[in-house]
Amino acid sequence: MNKTKRIENTFDVVRILIAILLAYLIALIILALISDDPWNVISLFIIGPFNSKKHVGDIFTLMIPLVFTGLCMCYVYAINKFNLAGEGAVNLGGCLAACVAIALRDTAVPGWIAIILCIIVGALAGMLSTAIPAIADQVFHADVCVISLMLNYILLYFTTYILKNVIKDQGASVTASYKLGRKVKLANLIPGTQIHIGLLIALACVVFVAILFYKMPFGYKMRAVGVNPSFARYIGIPVGSTIILSQVIGGAFAGMGGSVQILGMFPRYKWESLTGYGFDGLMIAVLARKNPVLVPLSAFLIAYIRTGASLVATKTQIPPEFVSIIQGIIIVLVAAEMFLSGWKKRLIFSAAKKSLKEKEAKA
Repeated sequence: MNKTKRIENTFDVVRILIAILLAYLIALIILALISDDPWNVISLFIIGPFNSKKHVGDIFTLMIPLVFTGLCMCYVYAINKFNLAGEGAVNLGGCLAACVAIALRDTAVPGWIAIILCIIVGALAGMLSTAIPAIADQVFHADVCVISLMLNYILLYFTTYILKNVIKDQGASVTASYKLGRKVKLANLIPGTQIHIGLLIALACVVFVAILFYKMPFGYKMRAVGVNPSFARYIGIPVGSTIILSQVIGGAFAGMGGSVQILGMFPRYKWESLTGYGFDGLMIAVLARKNPVLVPLSAFLIAYIRTGASLVATKTQIPPEFVSIIQGIIIVLVAAEMFLSGWKKRLIFSAAKKSLKEKEAKA
């Protein structure tokens, strides 16, 4: 059993790597066909993100919100509920964190306490965002995917209303909030880059989620419900409350991601559209195979691809949208259960056959 599990885990990792390599190969072929200087474009795309401290910093900076939303979707993915309200949770978390920051800007509250309060408010906002579809699903049997998608736009309009009618700085040249203040600005970690302390907060959250997933009773209950809710109910696990609580906890991380992004990257709150980070979180969770330990690696990969695409778009005539081709191919190949499934079956069969021969030899 352990040997089979080992083979399955190794196969998942190898399949993801092969999917990534195939996607890159297709992307490179496309770049070579549409570019006048293919080698320069390919070099920019693959090596460009690592050729300066600033570009490396851009990868890690982009990675931060993806880690938070990836953790959010790991919770949702674990119980097989497609609650996509993490997208709206990012906006609401960022908006309410900005409101708290503005309210505390000219007070005697120390900066570190103000930052903690902003992040807590962001987390609570995220919990509320994902709780609504989760409760609607369990109590009223509404489609959680449809409800959450609609809710994202309700939350967007709500945060836009707050921006334009509550915290808007009338003296600003664009639609933006009052300045958040220096004391809530997350400290920079590496000079010459935009990497801020939010990266450490994100990694600490990864450790916390991994412990909760694999070392705590709730993690076992959650995964049991995701695998077989009927069996989970039979052995005494409260399925309904577990499903709701899992989504609510996941929403907390999406809301935290929004607050950390605002405090770490922007002097003012300006979001008038959905950020896309919540939907990216689903992609991160799929790549990580709903394993929170692999979320940082998945987030790093997507951030690296997008940084390379941004460099190509900046220095050539190739639009950055081609990165969607790479992401789409990776997701299709990773999500497709039949991709390399024959190889997996052969490996398991060979291992079982070998194990049987060893037992017969000992007998």
